[in-house]
Amino acid sequence: MKFHRFLFLLFAFILLVPNIFPHPGENGFSPLLFKLDREPEVRIGLLTNSSYVSINTSDPSLVAEIGDEPGRFLGTTALRISSRSYDPPVYEIYRFEIPNIETRENADDLAQRIRNETGESASVMTGATADTWRVRLGTEKHLPEDAKEFQDSLTGKGFVGVEIVAEKYTLPSDDAIELTRQIAQNPKSEVRSLIASGPSAKDSVPGRIQTIASSRPVRSNSNVNAYVNPSLREVLVSGSTETSKFSSLQPVVIGSSNGRGIVRLNGKAYRGKMEVFANSRGRLTVVNVVPLEDYLLGVVPSELSLPQIEAQKAQAVAARTYAVANINGYAQQGFDMVDTVWSQVYKGVSIETRMGTQAVQQTRGVVATYRGKPINALYTSTCGGRTENSGNIFEFDEPYLRGVDCSLEGDSHFIPFMIKSSRETPDVKNEANYELVRLAAKFSVNNYLLITQRFTDTYFEDPPTETELKSWLNQLAVKFGKPFPQFVTADTSKPLLLAKALSDLIYGDEVAQADTLMSESDIDYQLSFLDGGEIPKPLRPMMAMMMRDGWFSIYPDLTVKPQKHYSRAKILRLLEHIYDKKNWSLDLENGEARPTEDGKLILKAGRGEKEVFVSPNVFLFRKFGDAFYQVKETALLGGEKVNYKTNGLGQVIYLEVEPTDEPTVAEKMSPRTLWKSTQSAATVRANLSRYVKGMGALIDVKIAKQGFSRRAIDLEIITTNGTQHLKGGAIRSALKLYEQLFVINKRYASDGRVISYQFTGRGWGHGVGMCQYGAYGLAKMGVKFDQILKHYYTGIDLTKAY
Repeated sequence: MKFHRFLFLLFAFILLVPNIFPHPGENGFSPLLFKLDREPEVRIGLLTNSSYVSINTSDPSLVAEIGDEPGRFLGTTALRISSRSYDPPVYEIYRFEIPNIETRENADDLAQRIRNETGESASVMTGATADTWRVRLGTEKHLPEDAKEFQDSLTGKGFVGVEIVAEKYTLPSDDAIELTRQIAQNPKSEVRSLIASGPSAKDSVPGRIQTIASSRPVRSNSNVNAYVNPSLREVLVSGSTETSKFSSLQPVVIGSSNGRGIVRLNGKAYRGKMEVFANSRGRLTVVNVVPLEDYLLGVVPSELSLPQIEAQKAQAVAARTYAVANINGYAQQGFDMVDTVWSQVYKGVSIETRMGTQAVQQTRGVVATYRGKPINALYTSTCGGRTENSGNIFEFDEPYLRGVDCSLEGDSHFIPFMIKSSRETPDVKNEANYELVRLAAKFSVNNYLLITQRFTDTYFEDPPTETELKSWLNQLAVKFGKPFPQFVTADTSKPLLLAKALSDLIYGDEVAQADTLMSESDIDYQLSFLDGGEIPKPLRPMMAMMMRDGWFSIYPDLTVKPQKHYSRAKILRLLEHIYDKKNWSLDLENGEARPTEDGKLILKAGRGEKEVFVSPNVFLFRKFGDAFYQVKETALLGGEKVNYKTNGLGQVIYLEVEPTDEPTVAEKMSPRTLWKSTQSAATVRANLSRYVKGMGALIDVKIAKQGFSRRAIDLEIITTNGTQHLKGGAIRSALKLYEQLFVINKRYASDGRVISYQFTGRGWGHGVGMCQYGAYGLAKMGVKFDQILKHYYTGIDLTKAY
């Protein structure tokens, strides 16, 4: 028996497995987790304190719906809607009596006679005084002319002294009575229009008494003088046609004659319909009743307008999920959500964009779920580099709202932003030579020929080849505007020949003047280094002038070594020195980089951007500390200062990058990535006192505890009345800061008192759930919307709900 029971349980478990561990459906969505029969409508509270509103449309006519009535075409495109107090209709009923009868016997006889002769009912009643009697007829009339006619008929039959007695009564509508009952049953509700009509409400015109053909009111015994709440208000609709003028105790729903057309509330366009009803403040509430997908068209661009389709698709799913999970979020007020940051920012038709619409349409019906239920898809503008566990900010702690880094793991975060070079990096051990790598690269891209595939110590320490030397001196001649030097050989790298070639470019005909203008003592004075005497006499005046004017240099050991070739390193430094003395540049452009896309250099250009293609063999340098080093690749996240050189084809052949000191996380494009706020001690105390009761004089404020993201989640407040604590999301609200991811720097007075607090922080918002700027950054890195959502919402599934 036990074994059979075990098999039964095992079989039942196997049948349940698909529901516990759902298989991915089409497009990677999990269709088994959550399903809706159809696209839901959502109710967005747009106004809650209006005395009147205007509604219009560009369609042929507005249409009104009230309760279960079929929609009525109003024959107008504009309405003014207000409210007024509900007063039950007052009517008069006319009765008949003969007063001042002296005895009961006479009254009985008269009553009997009336019954016999007229067929009317009659009864005897005491009179106005204790010793008189009266006879009242059972007949009652609703109209004064009918009452007078009946009086005359009685008089004609001999019954004199018949008086007409008018009695007033109220006759509230069925809606008024039902609404009174609704308010009594749910006094906390702020809705003051009938949302559940009575059994006969659909058979009558709201707020009006039923009449018969003779226009005589028909009294319903259950309604006569019935109690109605004295605060009832009617919605009063007024338009240019008779059919557009009416009142109702029920909500009035106004739409366009095109079922999903556009209506304007006080001039602002929305999709769907407008429902107007009275509220507990005696004012009007206006609710936009709109299909969920149409609602999202006005939410996505309002919440995330950054131009990346995958980020906007992630926003569309998050917004759709939030809406589904928060149906009836404001039930007591008669709607689901508001149109502000307290729910989701919703701006109607005017904010709609092509990309936002595309994002909504391409994710239609997709919601984020956790264990089969839509999640509370919170999102924040700028998370400051890390999101936070929901339980550290709010009173709920959801397993899918866990703190995460606002970046991809490890190096993968930077891969999409990489600039790469196929050029070999230097093999240089001598630090002095390494400083030459950058200089040599600059000369190379400025048409100075350097014959090598890779910079090495040997390359720099060897003398240049004849070809290189000719190239260098020719380029220098171009700068000086002189003819190319003649008779350049490999030996021209020796100091005396090099000095002569340079002096011809620098001085021209003035070289011959050196012999005349400089005395022997002048020459000896300038050539007083150790081996200056080895310089042949014909070259001494030229060499002296070069030394005097600072155009040439010797070795550190105070020699020139006339027979030794200068190395490439020494000549390159000499060329750099000449450029410095002449204030020449090596023709580099500069700019500020934007995030790299597809290996292109994107530069800030005024208010826009420009793209520059990078040569695969680019000289690529990145700054580390105070020096630039040649690298194979570097990331451009945006904000880096760059110097670059392009060739005739417009390709970047030299690029040096100075890293930005801005954050590198995905949300770095946000204007609130970093912020500061300085407040006086008095201001801090005033702000905190709104949330912490019984505070004395403020002594100090400290962060007692931090969350996963290093956000302050417990603020210790030390006052003269003791130590108190403020926890969770109230910290940000109390201190009036953008975020609660901050550090505190304090300024002290001479007596040790804290006189001001500087809050230096990151982020903007509550810091829980999806980071919107982070989603944008990830999308720019090529991350798809589903992975963006699963990055920020831990362990979720994406479900096609309808």
